[in-house]
Amino acid sequence: MTSPISHNPIPSELDDEVDDADLPPGLIWAYPCKLPSCPDYGTTWKLRSNFLSHLNECDAHSAILTTPTARRAIEIDWRYATDPYLPPRVVPRFRPREDLEEDVWDYSFKDDLGRVVSGRGTVEQMELHKAQRRQQTDKTQNL
Repeated sequence: MTSPISHNPIPSELDDEVDDADLPPGLIWAYPCKLPSCPDYGTTWKLRSNFLSHLNECDAHSAILTTPTARRAIEIDWRYATDPYLPPRVVPRFRPREDLEEDVWDYSFKDDLGRVVSGRGTVEQMELHKAQRRQQTDKTQNL
C-alpha cells in the first residue's frame, strides 16, 4: 500500500487572486523588487502576474529564478499586505541601495536628561553625537 504524497502545486502565474483568502478584508498583496542589482529595485507591483512577468523578463533575475518554484518562493518572501487606496509606502524590511553612511539626515534624539538634541549628519555622526552627550551628562552628574 502506498501513501499519497501531498504537495501543493504551484498556482498559475496568471492568477492574481491566488492567495487573497489569507488577507484581511480590504487589503491586497503588493510585490516589491528587492534585488539590488535589478534596474527596477524598489518598484512595487499590485498585480501578482505583473510581478512574476518582471521576474521572468528581467536579466538580473534570470540567473537565480529559472523555475516556477523559485519564482513562487521569492513572491511569497517579498510580498506584503497593503491598502490599495493609500499612497505607496516604503516596503517593509526594505534596504536602500545606497550606503546609509553616505546619507545625510536631519535628526533628533533625547539625551539622558530628556532634552531634545537636534543635528544634521550621517547615521554614524548621529551615534557619535549621542555618545558625546552621554559623556557630558556623566561628567555633569559626577561633579
